[in-house]
Amino acid sequence: MGIMINIWKWMVSLFFFFLIWEIISLLTNNTFFLPPPWEIMNSIWYLFSSGIIIPHIIASLEKTLIGFFIALVIGSFLGYVIGLSKFLREYFNPIIELMRPVPPIAWIPLAIVWFGIGYASSAFIIFIAAFFPIFTNVYFGVTSIPRVYNRIGKNYNLTPLQKFTNIIFPFTLPYLLTGCKTSIGFSWMVVIAAEMIAGNYGLGYFIEANRVLLKTEYVIATMVIIGVIGYLMNRLVALLESRVTAWRTK
Repeated sequence: MGIMINIWKWMVSLFFFFLIWEIISLLTNNTFFLPPPWEIMNSIWYLFSSGIIIPHIIASLEKTLIGFFIALVIGSFLGYVIGLSKFLREYFNPIIELMRPVPPIAWIPLAIVWFGIGYASSAFIIFIAAFFPIFTNVYFGVTSIPRVYNRIGKNYNLTPLQKFTNIIFPFTLPYLLTGCKTSIGFSWMVVIAAEMIAGNYGLGYFIEANRVLLKTEYVIATMVIIGVIGYLMNRLVALLESRVTAWRTK
């Protein structure tokens, strides 16, 4: 019943969204300024049926996943190591707090200088975007472990590895998954921006190329595709989170 209600809400919301879009398109009477929804749907169908958009989707997804997984490994590792060491926290915190507010887009000029225009520079920007949410959430999770848990570990004479696998990791897993959910969204947004500036392939590059060619319908169609893919990735991570941390609701 709850699923049907959610589907109904989605349908109503999308109906009014497309209705307002159609009205604005009719009032402006300028398909270059804002093409009507049916024209965007036709463009999406053409982009997929002709296969033009598929290599760009694959390229953007590949860069996003590679940058995300590198950030997952390094970010979670440093989050655990620094979070568990008071010595490292004192010396690394100022550096982390100084770099964390810098927007990932600000790294694009350096990425171009270091890696050139193309695949590597985009992957590097994605890594920067994904790293800090993962690191910050893991670090916060580790430093939030109640002291009683540490006393339990001492009472049972757990080795450092046993303490990590039985206490630290289970407690911080929800924090890690929250960081992953935030990171995958940031990564997907950033890869589009990076490809528009420093890319030679991908959805961001495709948008920029069609902007230059004044093909507004392809620009908006690609934006819709980006939104749908981003939503599906976010739902996938949320589903994984609900399955892995189902014990929290019991």
